[in-house]
Amino acid sequence: MEEQKGLSLIGLIVTIFIILFIIAVIMPLLHPGKKIAQRVVCGTNLKGLGTAMVVYANDYDDAYAQLPGAGPWSKRLGFDYDYAKPDFDEGGAEEKTSRTITASLYLLVREADVSPKSFICPENYYRKWYERSKPKNYIEFTGENAKGLDLVELWDFGPNPHNHVSYAYHNPYGKFPANGECSAAFAMMADMNPWFKKGDIIKSGPQNQPPQLLTISDSITREQYKNSNAYHHGYEGQNVLFGDGHSSFEKQPNVGVNNDNIYTYWSIEENPTEQDRQGGTAPTGRGPENDAKSSDDSFLVL
Repeated sequence: MEEQKGLSLIGLIVTIFIILFIIAVIMPLLHPGKKIAQRVVCGTNLKGLGTAMVVYANDYDDAYAQLPGAGPWSKRLGFDYDYAKPDFDEGGAEEKTSRTITASLYLLVREADVSPKSFICPENYYRKWYERSKPKNYIEFTGENAKGLDLVELWDFGPNPHNHVSYAYHNPYGKFPANGECSAAFAMMADMNPWFKKGDIIKSGPQNQPPQLLTISDSITREQYKNSNAYHHGYEGQNVLFGDGHSSFEKQPNVGVNNDNIYTYWSIEENPTEQDRQGGTAPTGRGPENDAKSSDDSFLVL
């Protein structure tokens, strides 16, 4: 009698079960590796932006990217700047004097040959949020516009520009904009400030929910640090670009000059307390009081 070849139904089920079991065991092991790889890509993006900032500064008297015009943070910082036809008339209505942080960053696209994709973290919150929504709403920024202008002729990352930039930038419109003379430990850019979400400045969440101000004490818990971190990397930390051009993944936000909190500002201009430096004051709006208080006070916005 000829021997029957192939798997029986029971054998097939057992084989499938074993394969699924192996996948279930391996996938969690692969996930941390993926997270680390995305952090590395994010950090590489920031380092590249830092190099571009130096190139830009070489052409502009050591000044880092700052959109022409004064004081949008002192009047009104908008998030829907006209990316195709800006109006620099500072004597006009309030709307005409508004600037976005992203418009300043866009100068690196215009002047330093940076790709818009360099401004997107692989763990970008907005992209993931839009991709989960139905129908799919997230639109990659390509520079397409009704006026038919090239990328280097535009002035911002399209409508709702905060959707297309993952990184916070030290306030370029305040009293102490960053420049080539900043300390090596000064934080110039980092993952998006947790106090800014979908273009809005948000209030502190309930206990154990980000964002939270750090309360400096002898025993700061891991949760306190997590609740004060950026959210692109699961509140585990943030990539930070420093004044000397290097970037690193930091597990807490108080990593600036003398342990300065990079996402908040001091309450006073001189002799800040330890709480001021490491905890700081959370942004509540876009007025002049929401600004760095010293050239050593990093205040990364967006």
